[in-house]
Amino acid sequence: MKHFEGRVLDGHGMYVGSGITLDDEGQLERIGVGGAGSAGPPYIVPGFVDIHCHGGGGASFPDDLEPESIELAIGAHRARGTTAVIASLVSMADPLPAIEALVPFCENGELAGIHMEGPFVSPHKAGAQNPAAIRAGDLEELAAWLRAGRGWIRTMTIAPEIPRAHEVAAMLLAHGAKPSWGHTNATGPEAAAAIEFVLGLAEPVSAGSDSPSYNSAESHTAKPTASALQAGLSSGPVRLQGIRQTATHLFNAMPALGHRAPGPVREYIQAARRGEIAVELIADGVHLAPELVEDVVSYVGSAGTAVFVTDAMAAAGMPEGSYQLGGLSVQVRDGAARLSGSDTIAGGCTMLADQVELMAGRGLLSLGQTVEACVAGPARAASLLREGREARGITIDYEIGAKPNFVVLDADYRVIQVIREGVVL
Repeated sequence: MKHFEGRVLDGHGMYVGSGITLDDEGQLERIGVGGAGSAGPPYIVPGFVDIHCHGGGGASFPDDLEPESIELAIGAHRARGTTAVIASLVSMADPLPAIEALVPFCENGELAGIHMEGPFVSPHKAGAQNPAAIRAGDLEELAAWLRAGRGWIRTMTIAPEIPRAHEVAAMLLAHGAKPSWGHTNATGPEAAAAIEFVLGLAEPVSAGSDSPSYNSAESHTAKPTASALQAGLSSGPVRLQGIRQTATHLFNAMPALGHRAPGPVREYIQAARRGEIAVELIADGVHLAPELVEDVVSYVGSAGTAVFVTDAMAAAGMPEGSYQLGGLSVQVRDGAARLSGSDTIAGGCTMLADQVELMAGRGLLSLGQTVEACVAGPARAASLLREGREARGITIDYEIGAKPNFVVLDADYRVIQVIREGVVL
């Protein structure tokens, strides 16, 4: 039997008790009863969920495909309290080898899924993506990637203005994945049209249907045929619930918010406030000013659709120096990763624990708000709680008899202990 002292919060950031007791098998035996002000610090919060992560511990998910390297990246984040990770790729000429290398880790519960960041993005907002790999939407390529992903591709970053963007979004949704709008040079109306297109889609086509079902939502692209949606896929679509689209690292790799032409940023923030889209925020103090993160989280409010991500690359948890991201050389100096020879930011160097410590420590967001942005928000945004497909490493609500995932934090919100699936790491 193991007992952990502290004020207990659930994945929504709500106080639920004081202290956690696990039995000898790692199953939750009890949560202590106490008034909201009677416990903590320390604090007990569910394990963090990172839905946009390119690597860490010196290993890169797009570049280092050996099982030992993948384990190294997962382990680096897990040791700091991220008990569920989605492995992110970048724009690549051929992402199939990387997808095939990551799928076994999804199937054994070490990863929560795969995020494809590109290659159907804007060459004008490539950021740290390889410009040579960026291209227009291609349904045959996408079908091959979805087939190789065996249902584990959770999200895919696409620019709403590229050719066939809406068709790509429809195909992703029909097969249990979500479009994540980003790396875009879209206007505000183009961003809004993509959001409305997704909202206007009927429930995903069933595997036996002759044609997909749409309502009258308008699109600047042709509506995909059933054969296009089904091409080469080995399993039927998965019904998604709740939010059906996200925005990749809001503000980064998209036009700046303008006072005459607000652009896509305003559309994504407003849609997040309405609960129609989840917006990623890299709350590391490098990609975004902390006060801007606070503003967005506060404005979105109870919708819970502002989520923290790391966008971490291989340098997360490592000394500064030279690294790779998608075959491109990256230099890490002064806590920031940049493409060699340029000022372009190339992924993040933090882990979610660092973002919790930074944002909760500032005091303008409560620990509960920060926890929601790192647990329930991302789990919902990436559909990690789908019936029959709950990812290991995720705890939203503590259940007696279940093997929970949680992190113990000290008075300064620093990680003291990590428990994954009832095992103390």
